[in-house]
Amino acid sequence: MRKSLLLCVLASAVLSSCGFKEKIVWQDFYSKTIAINDSLDKLTTQWHTLRDQASISKNYSSLAPARIELGSFIARARSTFANLPSTPQTEKMKNDEDMLLLNQSNMVAEVYPTFEQFNEYTPKEVVDKSLGQITNDLIDEKAKVSAINKALEGFAKIHDLKK
Repeated sequence: MRKSLLLCVLASAVLSSCGFKEKIVWQDFYSKTIAINDSLDKLTTQWHTLRDQASISKNYSSLAPARIELGSFIARARSTFANLPSTPQTEKMKNDEDMLLLNQSNMVAEVYPTFEQFNEYTPKEVVDKSLGQITNDLIDEKAKVSAINKALEGFAKIHDLKK
């Protein structure tokens, strides 16, 4: 019994001293962050595409379900991301990702719902004013996702992580 306990403790010490546990944490961080960014980008692009179509057809009814889906995803992603362990190597990327999710959450909660109230009788000036609030939203989101993904790819290369 003592030998097996001693062997188990020794194996744990060897694994933790060679960085095996840290590599698992890094792999989990990398995989989950990439997946979150891909889904966030897809859902945000989808909402903007629907909004573009609604501006032409003057039928904004499809925006609410897309916004709700995006908002629900962001809430789950923020919870998942907050529970990921942080290491000194991942701290900056974690802060950047958290800020991206917070900014998109604010847009989904405060700006996107405005469009759902529009119809064919909404004055063009009112629609244009709301469009001004989201002018750079998709471009900024894509740029931030790209920057974080680029940093993650460099991190993965340094630490030999798999996608």
